[in-house]
Amino acid sequence: MRFYLSHSIRGKYGKDAMPTQIKENCDKIMNIVSEIRLKLQSVDLYVPAEHEDFVYIAFRDKYLTEKQVLEIDCKIIDKCDGVIIYAPADDPIQGGRIIEYKHAKATNKPVYVFEHINEVVSWLVQQIMRA
Repeated sequence: MRFYLSHSIRGKYGKDAMPTQIKENCDKIMNIVSEIRLKLQSVDLYVPAEHEDFVYIAFRDKYLTEKQVLEIDCKIIDKCDGVIIYAPADDPIQGGRIIEYKHAKATNKPVYVFEHINEVVSWLVQQIMRA
């Protein structure tokens, strides 16, 4: 099964996010992804942070707009079996994550919002067992 992992890129900084803040957000989620993959090797995760170099350049150089990037993300969600959303207490769902959340709900994808790794691993196991 394949799951889309929605997470902060620019986060609470929004359009004012500096490259260092974007990198910090991406590094943080990649550490979390590493732990999830270590605990649950059978899950296939699509993680936007793994493709952020491309997206950042395309956005910065005006090849893609923010709306277009999110439309592409939603098309990727369409090909996934569900969506997990990382939303720690200090960074609630907003920005692109809310659009991804609403799209997943509108297309009847299972969605799970998490803060702690063990929570999402348990949920993913349940989803895999149901399949």
